[in-house]
Amino acid sequence: MVKTTINLDTEVYRELFKEAIHKYGTTKALSRLINEKLKGMMKRGKSRDEALERAFGSWTMKETGLQYTRRIRRESEKRVKEILGEK
Repeated sequence: MVKTTINLDTEVYRELFKEAIHKYGTTKALSRLINEKLKGMMKRGKSRDEALERAFGSWTMKETGLQYTRRIRRESEKRVKEILGEK
């Protein structure tokens, strides 16, 4: 555990203050709350990176960009016709 001093915007401090009281019943848990929030953000950041990695893996597609675009447009037009009740 490391002790440090940080400067928070007044509005950010108020929201954290309220949440600490609501969640833990005291403002002495403010550090605990901030740690939880930061850890959560760090975990979400990892999953975001994994999602980006999966998305960029799409470069291994077997169709060209033109083929992909045409297929997506056909499927989109088909869905619109289904919604409108056309054949």
